[in-house]
Order: sequence, then structure tokens, then C-alpha cells
Amino acid sequence: MRYFRLMVDERVKNRVEPAAMSPLQVRDILADPQGQNQQEDPLFLAVHTSPQTVYPDFLEFPLPLVSDRMKSLLEKYMPGLEWRAVILTDFKQVKQDVYWLLRPPMEDCLSAQTEWYPNQTLKRLVLRQGALESPVFRIKGSIEPHIYIHLAVAESLLRRFFTGIRLQRVEMEA
Repeated sequence: MRYFRLMVDERVKNRVEPAAMSPLQVRDILADPQGQNQQEDPLFLAVHTSPQTVYPDFLEFPLPLVSDRMKSLLEKYMPGLEWRAVILTDFKQVKQDVYWLLRPPMEDCLSAQTEWYPNQTLKRLVLRQGALESPVFRIKGSIEPHIYIHLAVAESLLRRFFTGIRLQRVEMEA
């Protein structure tokens, strides 16, 4: 099996950038919702735009956000994915755009060959063979909120000309 890390394409210039958030805020937002009310409440993030601003289909920072179009494709692969509406708000131009916070399941799939930096961020990611069940997931035990996808999902994304997406192949255990 092949898996890829879903990343922002840095070549897209004038990409919309939501306001920065602390790692603690990100962790709390990405955590499983405690109740139905929290899941239904939209999250509002401030953005600054210009006439040249591009709204890509995927934003990685500060949270993994996807467009409506990308959300509908990912739901075909995983109907049970948890979503939370995120409203990107530009107060200066009085404009709002809806994105969706992607909260895939956490998978315990790290190989013993995975290497870490002293600050507990990933140095070299290696996934265990046969340890993955979800086509879209995050890694349990990693402090980084990266999204990983199966080859079939990656091919689907690339066939549909989504903007602002880059894929990085993940090493699998031999």
C-alpha cells in the first residue's frame, strides 16, 4: 500500500492565510468534540485578502481546512468523517468564505523505524505495513496535525484538478 502526506502547494502565490493560532489552540480544536454543540458551532478565523488572493482547495496551517468541493470527494471515501465549518472572514473587504475543518481518525501506525527530533517532531516518518484501516487519517502520537491519505484518494484528488495541493509519498516499513 502507498500513502501520501497531503500538503499545501507553496507555488500558489497570494494564497489566503488564516490568522495564526497557538499549538494549544490547534490541539484543542482538532481534539474529538465533547458534545454535539461543539461540533455544530462554526469556527471563525480572520484573514487578510487582496484582489489577487487565491482560495485554494486545501489549507494546512494553522488547521487542516478543505473547500466544499474537496469535502464532497473525501466524504465519498470516508462517509463518517467529522467536519466542522470554518468561516474565513475578511473584515476589511467584508467577505466570508466557508471551509471545512478536517478531523480524520487517529491511526496507531508508526513503525519502530520512525525517527524523532529532540522536540518530538518527526524527523523520518515510516508507517507500519498493514496497520492502516482509514483512507484519510492523522497519526496517533505525533504532535503535528498533518493529514495522510491512501493512494486511491490521492489519485482522485489529482484527477479533479484541485488547486493548492501537493502530495509527498510516505515511507513504508520494509
